[in-house]
Amino acid sequence: MKILGISGSPRPESRSGSIKVVQKVLENTGCEYELISLHGKNIGGCIGCMACVDDNICKVNDDMKTLRDKIVEADAYVLSGVNYFDTLNAVMHCFMERWYQFRHREADILWGKLAVTVSLGGFNPAPPTEVLNHICFANMIKVVDNVQGIGAAGCHYCGYGETCKVGIPYLLQGPDVVPINEDTIPDVTKDEELMLAAEQAGKKLGDMLRSPDYSREKTVQELMKMMEAMKAEMLRY
Repeated sequence: MKILGISGSPRPESRSGSIKVVQKVLENTGCEYELISLHGKNIGGCIGCMACVDDNICKVNDDMKTLRDKIVEADAYVLSGVNYFDTLNAVMHCFMERWYQFRHREADILWGKLAVTVSLGGFNPAPPTEVLNHICFANMIKVVDNVQGIGAAGCHYCGYGETCKVGIPYLLQGPDVVPINEDTIPDVTKDEELMLAAEQAGKKLGDMLRSPDYSREKTVQELMKMMEAMKAEMLRY
């Protein structure tokens, strides 16, 4: 079993809480894994050209081409996004949009696989979770756990975080902002609750992949029933 971890933060590793949390999840799965950061990657959103319909292979020429085979070959995923303006950050959203290439003509390329989603934010980590989980569900991937936590905001690195009245430190602390330095910048690795949640999510994902009760076919049946229930609920209105 091989798991693909994607850190969707555009930040370099030295400033990325996302990559550290994804790493924590992966190393606790007990499975072979690969961790990829989208920092520096050139990945645009889906352009709706429909050139992928016949073979389920995207024809847009950017860095997504180098990642497609890894997505297909993985048995499960750890997908991390961060909160930008109360939604999933752009490069991770573009990356996930491009999974549209796997859906055509009932292609079951990703059907029945498992995932853990990770969502971080400088204030509210929740919004990216809904987007990540929704796109997984649309691709018939079962999300088995979600990890959310607080990371450093851009304001902690901009140089004006202690005085800017629209920045997160000022909004949270008022005029008595704690001086920003290496000791006070939020660090996910020092958040014991977050790291424990990441560890537990990794163990859960690994255990489920190894369970004799798990199969992609059974998982697809489960997700199909959920879709049918959602459809019935919508038709009620």
